[in-house]
Amino acid sequence: MTPPWQSEPPEEGTGRKAAYPRPFFVAMASSFLLFFSFLAMFPTSPLYVSKVGGSSADNGLATWVFALAALLTRPLAGFLADRWGRKPILVLGAVFFGGGPALHTLASSVPLLLAVKVFHGIGLACFSTAYQAFIADLLSPDRYGAGLGLANIASSVAMIVAPLFGEWMVARFDFRPSFLTFSAVGGLGFLTVLLLPGRSGAFARQSSSGGGGPGEALRQRGVRVGGLWMALLGVPFGTFTTFLPLLASTRDLGGAGLAFSVYALTNTLARPLAGSVVDRWGPRGVTLMGLGMVGLTAVGLAVVVERWALMGLSALFGVGFGAATAALDAIVQSSVREALRGGAAAIQYTAFDTLVGFGTLGLGLLADAAGYGMMYGVVSGVVLLGVVAGGIGWRTTKERA
Repeated sequence: MTPPWQSEPPEEGTGRKAAYPRPFFVAMASSFLLFFSFLAMFPTSPLYVSKVGGSSADNGLATWVFALAALLTRPLAGFLADRWGRKPILVLGAVFFGGGPALHTLASSVPLLLAVKVFHGIGLACFSTAYQAFIADLLSPDRYGAGLGLANIASSVAMIVAPLFGEWMVARFDFRPSFLTFSAVGGLGFLTVLLLPGRSGAFARQSSSGGGGPGEALRQRGVRVGGLWMALLGVPFGTFTTFLPLLASTRDLGGAGLAFSVYALTNTLARPLAGSVVDRWGPRGVTLMGLGMVGLTAVGLAVVVERWALMGLSALFGVGFGAATAALDAIVQSSVREALRGGAAAIQYTAFDTLVGFGTLGLGLLADAAGYGMMYGVVSGVVLLGVVAGGIGWRTTKERA
């Protein structure tokens, strides 16, 4: 069975599967626990960099090293998930990802901390890439939108509560007990990963058919389209998560913690709903709508001067980002056979990570030179032009078909 909106069948049929089997929810639980341990460090990690003698520049360097390690690891993680099966890479990722907070307690200097960030970034890349492919293996093709949308809310739910918990822990107990506690939560995520099935079902089929790696996945049109759109989406995501606290401080809009919680909540609600719409009517309209909402958020951030408006824009960004990513996940995973799903996920999110990193770096320089209003104005222009170009491109493709 293929998605109703898909004009051609995927390369390898799988037959209909149970909507959401038990391993689906076990995998979601592991994702929640591992991302909880990671996101609890969001408000605390910058403070720890300062504690070990780091400067503001060292804080930026630590973030960049983490992101670069994840970026460089994703293609290999996708290839190995297709070659060895999903579970070995999930386990490897869970060890590094869940153990990252505990390793921070051993870092007494900035160079040691940077080494820890490398291991933590590798863990994120391995787990999240294999997770995307593992979930797709459990779904029938006509449920890619809703299923992937539901599975990926695990990290969004963690984002609602984990940063607040992490901030409270450090204020009450200091860094070492807090980091060990975060890692204990990650350890529970690792134990949950061990409960997942190994090479059976989809894994047995992929081992017999072989995987061509990310290179073969990239030859699929849906993977290229999904990757390009994810790259575009990385620009506003990077500026939202990186510069929102600075924008709020500059314009006296209060702390950004509540804004991030609003974003996470609306993102959580939007993903499965948007995925269900994708399964019924296709990804085009959902993708363009989501990107349009993201572009309008950037327009609003360029001029916002009231705290209540900032909350509204955060909600709009959460809905738009959740809808667009749910649609793009479905496009990418429906475009490849099972033996290429890891490579396809790696390409999609490597494109996203790349523009998050380099886009944020360039736009940060623009913000220093011309202010946050100008920066968010440029972001809105880039995204909205992409929406227009994408709409024209989709219409042209449909006419040719």
